[in-house]
Amino acid sequence: DFDKDADEEGVGAAFNELFATMLLLFLIYAVNWEINFGKYHYWIKQSLTALGIRYLIEMFPASGPAMNPMLGTTWAVFSADDNIFPPETSHYVVYWIGACLGSLLASVLYSIYSGNTFFGKTLPIGPIKAAAKPAATAAKKKK
Repeated sequence: DFDKDADEEGVGAAFNELFATMLLLFLIYAVNWEINFGKYHYWIKQSLTALGIRYLIEMFPASGPAMNPMLGTTWAVFSADDNIFPPETSHYVVYWIGACLGSLLASVLYSIYSGNTFFGKTLPIGPIKAAAKPAATAAKKKK
């Protein structure tokens, strides 16, 4: 869990939340849009996502198992004696700014990889995915 005494500003935990959220979104992008498991796609996708979330919780423990701003804030509200929103700015830095920046970074990187737009704008670099396809097609033509 996030330790307010050891990381008063929440910078370390915010980076923890940023990278955990970014990796979670990479996992979601991969199992939903890049990998097709055929007939059992739904069950395999759900299992891999659950295992990935569990792994990320274990590998990024500084901010707790949130990776979701609403979940982190809900835990804070309902664990308080008066059920009030957290008064510490560090909570919002960790769970809102960290997670939102992680999701934006993951989206930009996936847009570069896939060649999609980012908020409706075409990025000046990418797609990486399209550059890999002609090589695979050329290998099939040689056979």
